[in-house]
Amino acid sequence: MQMKIAIKEEALIDQVDSYCLKTFKEWRVPGAAVAIVKNGAVIFEKGYGTRKYGEESPVTPLDLFPIASITKGFAAASVALLVDQGKIKWTDRVIDYLPEFRMFDPWVTREFQIVDLMTHCSGLHPGVLDQMGLWGYESKDIKRGLAYVEPVASFRSSYAYVNSPYLWVEDLVEKVSGQPWGDFVKDQICKPLGMGQTAPLGEKKGQLITGHILDEETKTKIKPVSFSIYPSIFMAAGGLASSVHDLSQWMLMQLGHKKLISKENMTYMHKPHTPIEPYINYGVGWRIIDDKPCRVLAHGGLIMGIKHRLLLVPEADAGIVVLTTLTHSEAAGAITDYFADLVIGINPKDYSAELKAAQVVKLPCLASPLSSSDLFRGSKDSRNICENDAIEGDYHSPILGKVSVQAEGEKLIMTLGPKRAKAELTHQSRDIFSVYFLGNAGADVGEGSWGTASFYEGQLILKGYESFENERFVLEKLASI
Repeated sequence: MQMKIAIKEEALIDQVDSYCLKTFKEWRVPGAAVAIVKNGAVIFEKGYGTRKYGEESPVTPLDLFPIASITKGFAAASVALLVDQGKIKWTDRVIDYLPEFRMFDPWVTREFQIVDLMTHCSGLHPGVLDQMGLWGYESKDIKRGLAYVEPVASFRSSYAYVNSPYLWVEDLVEKVSGQPWGDFVKDQICKPLGMGQTAPLGEKKGQLITGHILDEETKTKIKPVSFSIYPSIFMAAGGLASSVHDLSQWMLMQLGHKKLISKENMTYMHKPHTPIEPYINYGVGWRIIDDKPCRVLAHGGLIMGIKHRLLLVPEADAGIVVLTTLTHSEAAGAITDYFADLVIGINPKDYSAELKAAQVVKLPCLASPLSSSDLFRGSKDSRNICENDAIEGDYHSPILGKVSVQAEGEKLIMTLGPKRAKAELTHQSRDIFSVYFLGNAGADVGEGSWGTASFYEGQLILKGYESFENERFVLEKLASI
């Protein structure tokens, strides 16, 4: 499909820069960095705001951000390189390389192909087992747990965004190449592309920009936060750190200006594999968007403290990456869509204004559907409503292992995971308790409400709130010795 009038580079830069300044101000983004590539060259790199709210420390294009799920494109590229090298095929069965791979259904285990690890077609519910990374469980625990999670849809029948299968991408790359996934990416992707700053998060600790959230009470005050180790558990799904300076080289490769992966495999990654909704599909590590006159490739990145988006318009030979340091912001999405309109040659909409009008703020890892904190803390009469003695003890599931529920003074405390994460259980009604994770009490859990714990006929049923994808675990009480 032919585009309309092509915008000149100077005008493109001026309009995008002006829109960035406007949009970052509207969303109160403390700090951000933007890079644009066009016609095979980097035409714009700029930092906005400050590295940490309240400090005079300007952001630069070289500042390092956790890039979260933008990492998925690197996972796909690592597999594509092995396909180019003739070591594997996209349609090879995972179990033929990793015999320990297991899903709930033996047929799905047997038929799961390498490409299926990266296209969100597993049949599992969205975000399955993601929270285990915050509760101190390791990747091996999560992979083992997948074998016990019943699907909610038929394999390859629908889309559900799931990070857990990407854990097997790491194992596959290491098994076939002999290198840990992070080393493989640095040596065989970043080094040839001149991306010297890009590396696994664990290697960049102390060098990262500061992330921010809006406070839980008013959703207006900006608060700096420490980055979670959670992305490092799901390394291939979201565990890289990078800068817009480096990601400009990544975009040039994706647009065909730096030769690393065969054209055949670039096309394979960039074509639709799993339908999401009308005009939107998932490729291999990329979203494929067809609601504009030209196809758009994009991926966002979100963890506590940051929110990003990288977008390519191959037909316009253009790309943009916007990295921001505020979770509760739609600035990155608004700016990248505005950019796409400009390079395609259509009148750009004010996406920021549209998103502001429709805004519903949700706090990942901290959100609560209830307004009263009393429901989550120290109800003194809970023992009179539901006798703690009947529910105290150890519970077990094949996914979470042993989970203990014990009284500590007047509080009922649940302890779980290898790092002994703790949550306070406060009575709500009948046999239902709210689950409030305690900060600085093991694992990588930020303080806040997560969901409910129900006790029924010797079972403990944990269920997350909607913001935690309604994750559900059923545990059986162990007999006292």
